[in-house]
Amino acid sequence: MKKLLALVCCLVMCLSFAACGKAKSVESYISSVQSEIDTLKKSVDGTGMKLDVTARGNSMVYSFQYDIELDETQKEALGTAMDQQASTFQQGYTDLKKQVPSAESVIVEYLDKNGKVIVSKEYK
Repeated sequence: MKKLLALVCCLVMCLSFAACGKAKSVESYISSVQSEIDTLKKSVDGTGMKLDVTARGNSMVYSFQYDIELDETQKEALGTAMDQQASTFQQGYTDLKKQVPSAESVIVEYLDKNGKVIVSKEYK
């Protein structure tokens, strides 16, 4: 679990500093850092989950989807872990906003293997 949180922190920081100049939209920002996103996706392979980074309106969404079943204790731990990393995700939003002034938020969500949201938090 700690390894996953470290990955998420690095992910937010890497993408937020990777783009040069200001992007006009969240989609264009994601396109400008696609190689970094691909590297992060590969680093998640083999951990029992996959990562997808997308734009949802004017928000950047990090979706972690598990390919294994989680018990209730593990699901609850995800929410607690996200709360502990809130300042990192908030900083990621601040950095995104510098690159994309119209950006509204960063959303981090964990999905079960069927795509149902386990926990989701929005940082503004």
